[in-house]
Amino acid sequence: MKVILVDDEELSLKRLGDMLKELSDVEICGLFYTAADALRYIRVAKVDAVFLDICIPEVDGLTLASKIQEIDSSINVVFVTGYDEYAVTAFELEAVDYLMKPIGKDRLERTIQRLLRACAERQIAQYLRVSCLGGFQAAPSNSSFSSISWRSPKTEELFAFLIFKRKVSRDEIINTLWDDLDPDKALKNINTTVYYIRKALSPFGLEKCITTTHKEIRINSDLISCDLYELEKLLSKATRGSFIDPTDLLIELYGGELFQGKAYEWSFAKSRSLESSFIKALLSAADYHRNNFNYAAAERIYQVILSIDPLNEDACGSMIKLCLLSGRKTEAQRLYLRLENLLMNELGEKPQEKLRKLME
Repeated sequence: MKVILVDDEELSLKRLGDMLKELSDVEICGLFYTAADALRYIRVAKVDAVFLDICIPEVDGLTLASKIQEIDSSINVVFVTGYDEYAVTAFELEAVDYLMKPIGKDRLERTIQRLLRACAERQIAQYLRVSCLGGFQAAPSNSSFSSISWRSPKTEELFAFLIFKRKVSRDEIINTLWDDLDPDKALKNINTTVYYIRKALSPFGLEKCITTTHKEIRINSDLISCDLYELEKLLSKATRGSFIDPTDLLIELYGGELFQGKAYEWSFAKSRSLESSFIKALLSAADYHRNNFNYAAAERIYQVILSIDPLNEDACGSMIKLCLLSGRKTEAQRLYLRLENLLMNELGEKPQEKLRKLME
């Protein structure tokens, strides 16, 4: 296991290096007194773990850990500190471990065992499967893996927002997710949360799903399979009329409202727009089947529409017409009465006049 050490205190750095040299599973690749030197090395060399003093002069440990993750989020971080107060912080950062100075041999060996297990557990997935419709879930493509667990609701929300936007400026992230904080604190929160996202993806080799620059963060679509992206492609094709019947694929993809069950206010308008476009595409397909006398296919689609939007008078009216056409007057009356009650209870309105005349 290749490791580097970062500490501005020469004696502490040398002592930890000497202790690690005695362990057969460890190869020390470098001792660094500054964050800048450590980052330069990580950019050009493969490293499995970094022993990082949490309190070095030029930059705080969290910021440095975040920069390390931006370069290679598969790198495991062990924080080293001389103060008890930083122990809790180290755990909050989801470091593999933390070490208190002076470091004991037994304690260091336990840390090495943790690092070795973390390296062994790292398994590579081809891509990340993301479901945004009917909820929110992300899982590695390998069928043996369960859904990814996020450190906190905010970590999950930032990842959802990145999936939603695909490419977004840090300023927009602040305005959307951390508008109650001052800019410096908000930027630090972004770095911290991106760090947590990458740590969650890292065991599966998927940390490159996210790329960052000084001004923006983007999703690498080549490494992600997302139902939202696929649905948008199909709806775009349906709008252009490039194929006749997208019904089966559309219904399969549309698992429910966008981020259903999540209180993501930034997604509400898009959710309504997506549902409207979905229903419009289904209505077009159903009308096509009806006009070509394929009544069974048309009826099935109208039923799907009404399961999503029970107040949709176009779908309900078309269903009633099909029922009357096939002699199912009782079913037509039932559909009409149900719509009438829903409209009155929900909106205080009556069905459209043309629908009322249809039932006379």
